[in-house]
Amino acid sequence: MLLTCISSQLKAQEVDSLGKVSLDSVVISAYSSKSLMSTAAAINKIGTAQLQRFSGASILQAVNTTAGVRMEERSPGSYRFNIRGSAVRSPYGVRNVKVYYDEIPFTAPGGNTMLNMLALQQIGGVEVIKGPGSSLYGAGTGGVILFEPAVVTGKTAFEIGTNLGSFGSANYHFIAQLPKHRVVYEENRSDGYRTHTAMQRRVAAYQSKINTFHQASLSLNLIYSNLNYQTPGALTLKEYLANPKQARPSVGATQGAEVANASIEQEALFLGLTHRYAFAKNWSNSTSIYGFYNSTENPAIQNIELKKEPHWGARTTFLFIKGDVTLQTGGELQRGNFTSKTYRNLQGQQGIQLTDDQLDLWQWLAFTQLNWKVSRWIFTAGASINSLSLNFLRTATAPVQAEKDFNAQLQPRFSALYQTSPNFSAYFNVAKGFSPPASSEIFADNNSYNLALQAEKGWNLEPGMRWKLLKERLFLEASYFHQLLGNAIVTRRDAAGANYFINAGKTRQQGFETSAFYQLMGNKKPLSIGIQGAYTWHYFKYVDFVQLDQDFSGNRLPGVPTNSLALALDLKHKSGFFGFITWNHQSKIALNDANSDYANAFQLLSMKLGYQRQLLGLPFQFFAGADNILDENYSLGNDINGFGGRYYNLAPGRSFYLGFKLSWLKR
Repeated sequence: MLLTCISSQLKAQEVDSLGKVSLDSVVISAYSSKSLMSTAAAINKIGTAQLQRFSGASILQAVNTTAGVRMEERSPGSYRFNIRGSAVRSPYGVRNVKVYYDEIPFTAPGGNTMLNMLALQQIGGVEVIKGPGSSLYGAGTGGVILFEPAVVTGKTAFEIGTNLGSFGSANYHFIAQLPKHRVVYEENRSDGYRTHTAMQRRVAAYQSKINTFHQASLSLNLIYSNLNYQTPGALTLKEYLANPKQARPSVGATQGAEVANASIEQEALFLGLTHRYAFAKNWSNSTSIYGFYNSTENPAIQNIELKKEPHWGARTTFLFIKGDVTLQTGGELQRGNFTSKTYRNLQGQQGIQLTDDQLDLWQWLAFTQLNWKVSRWIFTAGASINSLSLNFLRTATAPVQAEKDFNAQLQPRFSALYQTSPNFSAYFNVAKGFSPPASSEIFADNNSYNLALQAEKGWNLEPGMRWKLLKERLFLEASYFHQLLGNAIVTRRDAAGANYFINAGKTRQQGFETSAFYQLMGNKKPLSIGIQGAYTWHYFKYVDFVQLDQDFSGNRLPGVPTNSLALALDLKHKSGFFGFITWNHQSKIALNDANSDYANAFQLLSMKLGYQRQLLGLPFQFFAGADNILDENYSLGNDINGFGGRYYNLAPGRSFYLGFKLSWLKR
């Protein structure tokens, strides 16, 4: 789609592929299966068209229209991405989930992922593997996220675009596409909808894809990100009802968010190389190496933390295909050398030094997976061996030196898929998940450390099906999962709002997820109409969790809604007009382990209308939209188990935006 990734030509009388979903061949890269219909796993595919249905500021709304996956934003720039409730242990960011960008490990060896460094124009698509992906991707009980970069098309084209909206939001981007190179600059700004929620992000990215020799290519990805956003802090219910837009106020001797200048200033550089080579008739290889540097300054309510987290790594995969047999085998290695210093926060200024830490990490995994097709059956057997080692040294105040190892963890995965025809398949997937605690969970925000923290482990059992009906105009998919998890890691917060973590015994996590797409009127008609929906039912409970004198056994896990529903309508007319309408519903969620406090259910309605055509021979698109049209008061990213009931982070109210894109393509 030219207006979003400059990849095709737009004619004056035609509507491009906005909103199009190809029902006959959804191509995926997960497990190297190529076809979604022949993959025995629950996978959400979010393509470019889906990403462009909304304002263009982030991927959040597109992610939240899919089943079993949820993205949250506590304040502009502060994202959380969870798969099947994995945000239970996520105070921020992405935890318990492995993330890759163009087959390159994007999750640090310490377990954290800088999701907010990726701008929308760098992303060509997202694949979400729900549940453990242990046979190829190693540790992680939540799942795997595979980001696809935008396509280097082999053509010459340029694009500029802007988007202005409520709360002082402004997004700009510029794309220069050359035959083998792609350069992107994107800037996002917002004054914020709460006190102390201003945000600014600048991202510059370069991609290149060149042929090295016969049947071989080299891809390069270079990303630089500079991000600064204010963190207003969570409110108690009393504060939330009095003024939900206020930042966390000062209470007694505890300073508020504004006084402390609570914020995140982050600078990051990522360089990744991926070489793909078919070196024999049945053999091919993909090898990636990367380097990542991240520097963060984080004034919080109590302390100021300065972190530097450089890390590097490599991944190689050999693929053998002969007849009905496919074999994948390879390995992954990551090394990190992190440093962190904390100081007392004295009204936004550095006070006395509290800690001076150094953390060295080694993480590796070896994996293999065999696929065997027998008639209409596809059988899969695979496993990975995972290892994580860390060395910790604290030299300030009371010196501490410690080591922690999670060695030789074997994680198998088995599946069977039966395909009665090209239009129907059913599968059963069994996988064991293993998720060691992230480095920031062992060494917590409040300067404490918990070397006794254990890795999460558990089996996930999952049947599912996919079905194409009505001459492939209707696509249905559904899956049920049942996961028993031991040593589940949950979040605690102290009086200053700092996070620390404990193991919560056993949990039972089960759910039903289904989605559908119906092409009511095809793209060859003057008016094209597409309808899609996604429903999620999650029932997560503590089986055995006793903390001191409190017994939470039998309670619901906090932070996970029982019911979520998303409905979307896409309209396109050959004249160039298009419209997208989206409705989301989320049921109430428990805010603490005791289940004594709940966040109310809410529903969100959004709309985007636009027109695209050629202007003086140049493809042009104009659009306008509105989010939270019903002006709901809700929290998109609660602070679970907040000390003293400090849970609530107000999300934006009713908001509007308008923008345009202008492109030029060399003929």
